Amino acid sequence: MFNTENETVNADAPTESQVSHLSVKIPPLWRNNIKLWFIQVESNFALAKITSDLTKYNNLIATIDPETLSAVADILLAPPDTNKYDVLKTRLIAEFSASENEQIRRLLSELHLGADKPSQLLRKMCELGGGTGIKDDFLKTLWLQRLPSEMQAILSISSEPLDNLANMADKIAEVRISSTDSRVFAVSRSAGSTAMRKASTPDEFTALRSEIAALSKQVQRLSRDRSRGSFHRKQQTAQFFAWAFR
Repeated sequence: MFNTENETVNADAPTESQVSHLSVKIPPLWRNNIKLWFIQVESNFALAKITSDLTKYNNLIATIDPETLSAVADILLAPPDTNKYDVLKTRLIAEFSASENEQIRRLLSELHLGADKPSQLLRKMCELGGGTGIKDDFLKTLWLQRLPSEMQAILSISSEPLDNLANMADKIAEVRISSTDSRVFAVSRSAGSTAMRKASTPDEFTALRSEIAALSKQVQRLSRDRSRGSFHRKQQTAQFFAWAFR
Protein backbone atom coordinates (compact mmCIF):
# COMPACT_ATOMS: atom_id res chain seq x y z
CA MET A 1 0.00 0.00 0.00
CA PHE A 2 1.07 3.66 -0.55
CA ASN A 3 0.74 6.73 1.65
CA THR A 4 0.02 10.25 0.46
CA GLU A 5 3.72 10.90 -0.19
CA ASN A 6 3.99 7.81 -2.42
CA GLU A 7 6.21 6.02 0.09
CA THR A 8 5.75 2.30 0.35
CA VAL A 9 4.35 1.17 3.68
CA ASN A 10 4.36 -2.50 4.62
CA ALA A 11 1.31 -3.20 6.73
CA ASP A 12 2.79 -6.57 7.69
CA ALA A 13 6.08 -5.12 9.04
CA PRO A 14 6.95 -6.65 12.42
CA THR A 15 6.28 -4.59 15.50
CA GLU A 16 8.92 -3.90 18.16
CA SER A 17 7.58 -6.70 20.34
CA GLN A 18 7.81 -9.17 17.45
CA VAL A 19 11.38 -8.15 16.64
CA SER A 20 12.41 -8.32 20.29
CA HIS A 21 11.00 -11.81 20.64
CA LEU A 22 13.41 -12.97 17.94
CA SER A 23 16.49 -10.89 18.69
CA VAL A 24 16.76 -10.13 22.40
CA LYS A 25 18.82 -12.54 24.49
CA ILE A 26 18.46 -12.15 28.23
CA PRO A 27 20.93 -14.16 30.37
CA PRO A 28 19.69 -16.29 33.28
CA LEU A 29 19.01 -14.36 36.47
CA TRP A 30 22.13 -13.85 38.59
CA ARG A 31 20.91 -13.57 42.16
CA ASN A 32 24.38 -13.01 43.61
CA ASN A 33 24.65 -9.69 41.79
CA ILE A 34 21.30 -8.67 40.40
CA LYS A 35 22.39 -5.09 39.66
CA LEU A 36 25.09 -6.38 37.33
CA TRP A 37 22.53 -8.72 35.76
CA PHE A 38 20.24 -5.79 34.97
CA ILE A 39 23.14 -4.03 33.24
CA GLN A 40 23.40 -7.07 30.94
CA VAL A 41 19.64 -7.14 30.41
CA GLU A 42 19.47 -3.49 29.43
CA SER A 43 22.48 -3.83 27.14
CA ASN A 44 20.59 -6.56 25.29
CA PHE A 45 17.50 -4.35 25.09
CA ALA A 46 19.65 -1.59 23.58
CA LEU A 47 21.18 -3.95 21.00
CA ALA A 48 17.69 -5.14 20.03
CA LYS A 49 16.50 -1.49 19.88
CA ILE A 50 13.79 -2.18 22.46
CA THR A 51 12.47 0.96 24.13
CA SER A 52 8.86 0.14 24.94
CA ASP A 53 8.16 -0.23 28.66
CA LEU A 54 5.63 -3.00 28.04
CA THR A 55 7.99 -4.94 25.76
CA LYS A 56 10.81 -4.81 28.31
CA TYR A 57 8.41 -5.82 31.08
CA ASN A 58 7.13 -8.83 29.12
CA ASN A 59 10.63 -9.94 28.12
CA LEU A 60 11.71 -9.77 31.74
CA ILE A 61 8.78 -11.88 32.92
CA ALA A 62 9.39 -14.44 30.17
CA THR A 63 13.01 -14.86 31.30
CA ILE A 64 12.66 -15.10 35.08
CA ASP A 65 12.25 -18.52 36.71
CA PRO A 66 9.03 -19.38 38.60
CA GLU A 67 10.66 -19.26 42.03
CA THR A 68 11.82 -15.70 41.44
CA LEU A 69 8.47 -14.69 39.98
CA SER A 70 6.76 -15.84 43.17
CA ALA A 71 8.74 -13.20 45.08
CA VAL A 72 7.16 -10.46 42.95
CA ALA A 73 3.75 -12.08 42.43
CA ASP A 74 1.87 -9.05 43.77
CA ILE A 75 3.25 -6.87 40.96
CA LEU A 76 2.51 -9.47 38.30
CA LEU A 77 -1.06 -9.97 39.50
CA ALA A 78 -1.76 -6.24 39.69
CA PRO A 79 0.80 -4.45 37.49
CA PRO A 80 0.93 -0.64 37.53
CA ASP A 81 -0.56 1.27 34.62
CA THR A 82 2.79 2.87 33.74
CA ASN A 83 6.50 2.14 34.25
CA LYS A 84 5.85 -1.57 34.62
CA TYR A 85 9.45 -2.52 33.82
CA ASP A 86 11.00 0.00 36.21
CA VAL A 87 8.68 -1.04 39.05
CA LEU A 88 9.51 -4.73 38.52
CA LYS A 89 13.23 -3.97 38.26
CA THR A 90 13.25 -1.93 41.48
CA ARG A 91 11.41 -4.67 43.34
CA LEU A 92 13.74 -7.44 42.11
CA ILE A 93 16.81 -5.45 43.12
CA ALA A 94 15.32 -4.85 46.56
CA GLU A 95 14.46 -8.55 46.95
CA PHE A 96 17.84 -9.98 45.99
CA SER A 97 20.35 -7.32 46.97
CA ALA A 98 22.06 -8.10 50.27
CA SER A 99 21.30 -5.71 53.10
CA GLU A 100 24.04 -3.40 54.33
CA ASN A 101 24.55 -5.50 57.47
CA GLU A 102 24.79 -8.67 55.39
CA GLN A 103 27.35 -7.06 53.08
CA ILE A 104 29.51 -5.98 56.03
CA ARG A 105 29.23 -9.43 57.62
CA ARG A 106 30.41 -11.07 54.41
CA LEU A 107 33.27 -8.59 54.13
CA LEU A 108 34.40 -9.41 57.66
CA SER A 109 33.95 -13.17 57.67
CA GLU A 110 33.48 -14.84 54.28
CA LEU A 111 35.93 -13.38 51.80
CA HIS A 112 39.43 -14.88 51.75
CA LEU A 113 42.32 -14.87 49.30
CA GLY A 114 42.20 -18.58 48.45
CA ALA A 115 43.31 -19.14 44.85
CA ASP A 116 42.44 -15.57 43.80
CA LYS A 117 44.92 -12.88 42.94
CA PRO A 118 45.11 -10.07 45.53
CA SER A 119 43.50 -7.71 43.00
CA GLN A 120 40.61 -10.15 42.48
CA LEU A 121 40.00 -10.32 46.22
CA LEU A 122 40.01 -6.52 46.45
CA ARG A 123 37.55 -6.31 43.55
CA LYS A 124 35.13 -8.63 45.35
CA MET A 125 35.47 -6.65 48.56
CA CYS A 126 34.85 -3.34 46.75
CA GLU A 127 31.80 -4.86 45.09
CA LEU A 128 30.37 -5.95 48.43
CA GLY A 129 31.24 -2.73 50.21
CA GLY A 130 30.06 -0.44 47.42
CA GLY A 131 26.67 0.29 48.93
CA THR A 132 27.66 0.30 52.59
CA GLY A 133 29.53 3.57 52.91
CA ILE A 134 32.70 1.77 54.04
CA LYS A 135 35.71 4.03 53.65
CA ASP A 136 38.75 3.06 51.59
CA ASP A 137 41.04 3.05 54.64
CA PHE A 138 38.90 0.45 56.40
CA LEU A 139 38.57 -1.58 53.20
CA LYS A 140 42.36 -1.46 52.78
CA THR A 141 42.83 -2.77 56.34
CA LEU A 142 40.39 -5.65 55.76
CA TRP A 143 42.07 -6.51 52.47
CA LEU A 144 45.61 -6.47 53.87
CA GLN A 145 44.58 -8.75 56.74
CA ARG A 146 43.72 -11.45 54.21
CA LEU A 147 47.10 -11.32 52.44
CA PRO A 148 50.25 -13.27 53.41
CA SER A 149 52.30 -11.63 56.16
CA GLU A 150 55.23 -10.69 53.89
CA MET A 151 52.84 -8.84 51.56
CA GLN A 152 51.28 -7.03 54.51
CA ALA A 153 54.70 -5.84 55.66
CA ILE A 154 55.48 -4.37 52.23
CA LEU A 155 52.08 -2.89 51.34
CA SER A 156 50.99 -1.53 54.71
CA ILE A 157 53.65 1.22 54.65
CA SER A 158 52.66 2.42 51.17
CA SER A 159 50.39 5.42 50.65
CA GLU A 160 49.51 4.44 47.08
CA PRO A 161 45.82 4.23 46.04
CA LEU A 162 44.14 0.87 46.50
CA ASP A 163 44.22 0.03 42.78
CA ASN A 164 47.99 0.57 42.66
CA LEU A 165 48.46 -1.50 45.81
CA ALA A 166 46.47 -4.32 44.22
CA ASN A 167 48.78 -4.31 41.18
CA MET A 168 51.82 -4.34 43.46
CA ALA A 169 50.36 -7.26 45.43
CA ASP A 170 49.79 -9.24 42.23
CA LYS A 171 53.43 -8.76 41.22
CA ILE A 172 54.64 -9.80 44.68
CA ALA A 173 52.43 -12.90 44.47
CA GLU A 174 53.89 -13.81 41.07
CA VAL A 175 57.46 -13.50 42.37
CA ARG A 176 56.53 -15.48 45.49
CA ILE A 177 55.02 -18.35 43.47
CA SER A 178 57.98 -18.38 41.08
CA SER A 179 60.55 -18.53 43.90
CA THR A 180 58.56 -21.25 45.70
CA ASP A 181 58.48 -23.39 42.55
CA SER A 182 62.23 -22.92 42.12
CA ARG A 183 62.92 -24.00 45.71
CA VAL A 184 60.72 -27.06 45.35
CA PHE A 185 62.52 -28.04 42.15
CA ALA A 186 65.93 -27.51 43.75
CA VAL A 187 65.01 -29.57 46.82
CA SER A 188 63.58 -32.36 44.64
CA ARG A 189 66.68 -32.46 42.46
CA SER A 190 68.95 -32.40 45.51
CA ALA A 191 67.03 -35.23 47.13
CA GLY A 192 67.21 -37.26 43.93
CA SER A 193 70.97 -36.70 43.63
CA THR A 194 71.50 -37.73 47.26
CA ALA A 195 69.48 -40.90 46.73
CA MET A 196 71.52 -41.73 43.63
CA ARG A 197 74.77 -41.24 45.52
CA LYS A 198 73.58 -43.43 48.37
CA ALA A 199 72.38 -46.14 46.02
CA SER A 200 75.66 -46.11 44.10
CA THR A 201 77.84 -46.92 47.14
CA PRO A 202 79.49 -50.37 46.64
CA ASP A 203 78.80 -51.46 50.22
CA GLU A 204 75.11 -50.62 49.74
CA PHE A 205 74.91 -52.76 46.61
CA THR A 206 76.64 -55.67 48.35
CA ALA A 207 74.27 -55.52 51.31
CA LEU A 208 71.23 -55.37 49.03
CA ARG A 209 72.41 -58.40 47.04
CA SER A 210 72.97 -60.38 50.24
CA GLU A 211 69.47 -59.54 51.52
CA ILE A 212 67.88 -60.52 48.19
CA ALA A 213 69.76 -63.84 48.14
CA ALA A 214 68.70 -64.63 51.71
CA LEU A 215 65.07 -63.84 50.92
CA SER A 216 65.17 -66.04 47.82
CA LYS A 217 66.43 -68.99 49.88
CA GLN A 218 63.66 -68.49 52.44
CA VAL A 219 61.02 -68.45 49.70
CA GLN A 220 62.40 -71.65 48.15
CA ARG A 221 62.51 -73.40 51.52
CA LEU A 222 58.93 -72.39 52.34
CA SER A 223 57.76 -73.62 48.93
CA ARG A 224 59.43 -77.03 49.46
CA ASP A 225 57.94 -77.36 52.96
CA ARG A 226 54.49 -76.48 51.67
CA SER A 227 54.74 -79.04 48.85
CA ARG A 228 55.99 -81.75 51.21
CA GLY A 229 53.19 -81.04 53.70
CA SER A 230 50.60 -81.19 50.94
CA PHE A 231 51.97 -84.57 49.74
CA HIS A 232 51.81 -86.07 53.27
CA ARG A 233 48.23 -84.81 53.73
CA LYS A 234 47.18 -86.40 50.46
CA GLN A 235 48.77 -89.74 51.50
CA GLN A 236 47.00 -89.69 54.87
CA THR A 237 43.64 -88.88 53.21
CA ALA A 238 44.03 -91.77 50.73
CA GLN A 239 44.91 -94.21 53.52
CA PHE A 240 41.85 -93.11 55.53
CA PHE A 241 39.46 -93.66 52.64
CA ALA A 242 41.03 -97.04 51.86
CA TRP A 243 40.53 -98.12 55.50
CA ALA A 244 37.02 -96.67 55.81
CA PHE A 245 35.58 -98.26 52.67
CA ARG A 246 37.38 -101.58 52.58
